[in-house]
Order: sequence, then C-alpha cells, then structure tokens
Amino acid sequence: MPGTPQFPYAPARMVRWYGPLQLLQTGRRVWLSTILGADFDRRQIDPRTSEAYARFDFTTRTLVTGEVVAREEIVLDYIADTGDGWDSTYAIAYTATRPELRVDAPDGATHLTRRGDILVLGGDEVYPTPSRAAYEQRLVMPYHAAMGWTETEHPTLFAIPGNHDWYDNLAAWSRLFTDKPWFCGWRLGQRRSYFAARLPHDWWIIGTDTQLGADIDATQVAYFTGIAAQMGPDARVILCTAEPHWVYEHEADPDERARMRRDSNLVFLEETIFKGRVRLNLSGDYHHYRRHASPDDRSQKITAGSGGAFLHPTHSFKQTPLVTGHALRCSYPDLATSRRLTWRDLLFVYHSPSFGLLTALLYLLVGWNLLGARHDFQVGGLGSTAEEFIAAALSSPSAFSTILVAIVGFFIFTDTHRAWYRFAGGLTHALAHLGAAVAIGWLMSRVAIAAGWSFGGLPHLGLTLIALFVGGWLVGAQIMGLYLLVSLNGFGRHTTEAYSGLGIRDYKLFLRIAVGRDGGLTIYPIGLDRVPRRWREIHDAPRDQPRFVPGERDLADPRTRPRLVEPPIVVRPD
Repeated sequence: MPGTPQFPYAPARMVRWYGPLQLLQTGRRVWLSTILGADFDRRQIDPRTSEAYARFDFTTRTLVTGEVVAREEIVLDYIADTGDGWDSTYAIAYTATRPELRVDAPDGATHLTRRGDILVLGGDEVYPTPSRAAYEQRLVMPYHAAMGWTETEHPTLFAIPGNHDWYDNLAAWSRLFTDKPWFCGWRLGQRRSYFAARLPHDWWIIGTDTQLGADIDATQVAYFTGIAAQMGPDARVILCTAEPHWVYEHEADPDERARMRRDSNLVFLEETIFKGRVRLNLSGDYHHYRRHASPDDRSQKITAGSGGAFLHPTHSFKQTPLVTGHALRCSYPDLATSRRLTWRDLLFVYHSPSFGLLTALLYLLVGWNLLGARHDFQVGGLGSTAEEFIAAALSSPSAFSTILVAIVGFFIFTDTHRAWYRFAGGLTHALAHLGAAVAIGWLMSRVAIAAGWSFGGLPHLGLTLIALFVGGWLVGAQIMGLYLLVSLNGFGRHTTEAYSGLGIRDYKLFLRIAVGRDGGLTIYPIGLDRVPRRWREIHDAPRDQPRFVPGERDLADPRTRPRLVEPPIVVRPD
C-alpha cells in the first residue's frame, strides 16, 4: 500500500496531542492563525465572487438516456471531524461508501439504507494542522481506498472548513476542495468555503464558514440573504456549521450567554435571514453524538463530530434543555460509558508516553536549582525536608523563578471556564508536581545517607538528577492523568484535554439523512462501537470497490458492526 502513486504515505496513527513536538507545532500554528487570521481572511481576499455559484440544484436528475426527471427522494451523508488516524477514518469511509447498509436499531428493528447521493464533510477535515501532505495521508488516502472511483451517477461532495483547516489560512483546504473537479469518487463543484443546495420537496442544505470562531463574514451574510430570497414560503433548511454554537451558548454563564446570542451572526442567520426555516442544525467540533430536539420534534440540533478524530466525552456537558427549549434526547457514547472511559487517564503515561519528557525536564530543572541553592540540608523527615526546600527556593532567585514559571504554566493550562477553578485547580496541580519533585529529592537523600555518601557529592548529585528525570517522566505523567480524571469526572472540566491524550478511536459515527417521497426527513445515526484494527488488502479489487476490508477477527467481533445508536429520527414536512 505505501509507496504507490495512490498511497504514497504510511497509514497514519492517531495524533499524539501531548507529544512535546506536536504541542510546539500546534501552538505555533494556532498563535499565527489567531494573530493573522483577522487581517488576512481568505474569505475577503478571494477574487472569485459568490454570485456565479449561487446554489446547486438537486431537484432533478439526468438518466443515462439523457432524460431529465424530477427527484422524489435523495440521500445525503454527513461526516464531520475526519482525517486523524487510519483505522478510525477509514472505518467510517468504508462503512459510509457501501452501496447498501443494513443496520439494527436499539428497538430491534432493521433498516436498509443506501449510500448518499451527497456527502457533506462538516469541518476539521484534517488533524492536527493542515498541509498538502497531511490531507493526502489522513484524508485522501482513506477515502480513495474506500471509494476511489464511481460510475454514473456520480455522488457529489461538499465540505465546510473547521478551525484546524484554517490554521494555514485555508490554503491547503482550498486546493483540495474548491480548485479541483473530483475528490476520489465524488464530484466537486463548490468554489467557496460555503455553499447552498436545493433538495427535493423544498428542502435546502446550507454550509457556512465560521473561520476561527469569528462567525460568518458580511460576504456570506449577503450571499445567504440572496439564497433566502429564492426560497419558497414552505422551505425547510438543514444548516451545517463547523461549531455547535447552541452547545457553546448552553455551557456558558448566563451573562456570557446573553452576549453570545447578541453578537452571533449564526443566530442572526437562523432567526433573521432564514426566518425560522431551520429545521435541522448539524455540527461537529465535539467528537461525539448528542441530539437535542424541540418538544414537538419539528426541530433538531445535532452534534456529530465522530468521523475519525479522537473521542470527546458526553458526560461533562449539561443535560438540561437549551435556551431554545430543545431537550437532550440521546448521547453516544452514553454517559456511563463516557465516564468509565475517563479512567483510562490513570494510564496517561501509557497513552501519551512522550509527554513525560516535559514533566521530566520540569522536575529536573526544579530539583537542580534547589540543590544548587543550598548545600547544608539537614535531611530528616519528609516534612522538615520540604521546609528546607522552601527555604532554598526563597533564598535563590533562579530557584524561585523556575518554580514561579512552573506554577504560572499550570495556571495557564487549567480550564478557563471558571476563575475559581483556574486558581484552585492550577495551584493544586502545580503543588502536586512540586511535592513529587521534593519527595524524589528527599528519597534520594535517604539513599545517600544509607550508602554513606556525602550530601551534594557527585554520587548523590548524579543519582538525584537521574531520579528526578526518570521520576518526573513516570510520576509527572501520572499526576497529569490523575488531575485530568478528577477534573473531568469530579468537576466537568478539561473536556478536551482529558480525552485528547487518550486517542480513543472507537465510538465513531456518521449521519445518513433521507428526504422521502412524502417530503419528510429521516435521520439515521450510524455508529461503530469499535473500529477494526486489522485490514485485509484486496490487491485485485475493481477500482470502484474498497481496497481494504476488515480482517476475519474484526468481522467476527459484533462491536465492529455498524448499528443505529438510536431509532431513526423523523422530521415531519409540516
């Protein structure tokens, strides 16, 4: 597979978010995009106008005979937050591209679905940062392997960018989705980072570009105002955004919530431009499935960012109704499973082994500075030795500065949603690491005394520095994992940080949405409790067939079989 023209890279592993180099690279790209994003907004400087690509029309279809007939029904697939590890991304691509898919619902019913005529990629098409190589390895390769070719009628693909796609000012994303006619076996047609398409029975699908959380720009507002003018009085809208603004709003404090609604162009888009026509909100960003529905089920708000990226928890979010009255109807994974998976943070050093290098260097620097500050330690119990270390820190500017910088770093890392938690959590986390460093130093002092070594001599100093580095790697990483576990399961904080390091590739999901002959909408949330790990290559596979299929062991595992995570959701046409 790797090395061929179609597959030039090795299958990607899940992103190691806590790797030191990865943290530096991602931090640099985020910082640059945040600083320059407002001044160099690609949406404003793109010379192509929106008017030439006002909308796409799927209300008719052309038969192989050339006859144009009206569409009575259409199927679209929605996949968001793709392009992470091979197993998770390809598992969803493989499942979604089968011509027919039979899935069982929790109520025991079996439903036969067919592949979508339209595929919508709902944002964050690649991780961690965009580049041509990253898209090729983490997105194009899996989808080419799943469906590199199609016969007529070819399905169509639309994509909207997320914040990760914007980290290079949308350069690589644009080359892939707006400058080419094909993406693997799908036709492309959009020429901007947003789109509008008319579906049968006066349904419309709208894709927006919110850049780096800055809402939609004035050009988009004007574009969608023109689109709204083309809609009939009974039009119904499926609105796709890269971020679930209804969740952000719900999780915020009341004062912040009011400001968010007042300043949001997305709220303006829904309530003023589309005038209440939005019947289905779709978004990713959070890598799980959560559905909120209005009391009469006429309106649905769905977060479905489970297309390939690491899993996000569901239990750390509020379970109360949204400000709009939409109530939570389903979470995937369920709350008990989500809470249980958090306990994997107790093996943080296993899931993110290279992160220990950072805590190892921290422990080494702190201990080295303290040892160099004083040579007259009176080694006694752990408590008295801690006092000696505090005195050493206060008497040495370099030792004090090192500890202060470390504490500030933990304050910056701590979840910013609550000021009190930043103080309490950051201070507790910092003191736990400093206490562990002191304990390692004290233990090495006891070893030196037992061995008859002089305090501060070469054997004692060398052993202590080695112990600080090794202990910082192992103990420091475990303290981080324990802190994240307590923060998430105890206080509902660090939703992303507690799960990103785990790199959970299971519990993936995509939406299959069918517009029926009666004008109603049926939504099938299709999940994989476990993605296959072993793939069998089909060397002589026809070009319209998948290149890899699950191995026998994975096929025998019932957890790898696609299923509906809840019964189909029906949105009535009235």
